[in-house]
Amino acid sequence: MQLLQLAQEELTRSNADKKHPFRYFVLATLGDYPEVRTVVSRKVTQDLSVVFFTDTRSPKVAQIEDKARVSALYYHPKKKLQVRIKGTATLISASDPTYTQFLHQAQQSSLKDYTTQKAPGSILEAIDDTLTQEKVYFSPIKITPAIVEVLQLGREQHLRSAYYKQEDTWVEKKLVP
Repeated sequence: MQLLQLAQEELTRSNADKKHPFRYFVLATLGDYPEVRTVVSRKVTQDLSVVFFTDTRSPKVAQIEDKARVSALYYHPKKKLQVRIKGTATLISASDPTYTQFLHQAQQSSLKDYTTQKAPGSILEAIDDTLTQEKVYFSPIKITPAIVEVLQLGREQHLRSAYYKQEDTWVEKKLVP
């Protein structure tokens, strides 16, 4: 369980430290092809659930609605620590009590990112396409982990374990690095 505790410490540390390497992670979803992109981690809970924000019109939202299974990849270069989280993504609706908290968090920094006239990834016809509007296309998304895999690279040896969620307990399986 030593690797899981290390991963938990680093992930929760990224909540407060905006320069922490785990502040950004690679999210993988399934579309016509596997789709990967870097997103900003907005909150990691003690149970290793991860929340990030997106524009409701972005392709990842439709991909998550179609296939909720996703993967998240974190890497800490100085500690040579890799954490992979496989889980189920859920869109947090406006009726959820935490939605307002996350919307307020976004208003403090980047709400304008969710008010462009066109959806993210749309082809720009003119510079005016990037202008903002009144409507907000904001969606927090929560990843609930099912499997957490941790790899610690080291000079002497590498360590790797997978942790499977069973009820409220993580069960460890040691892996070949």
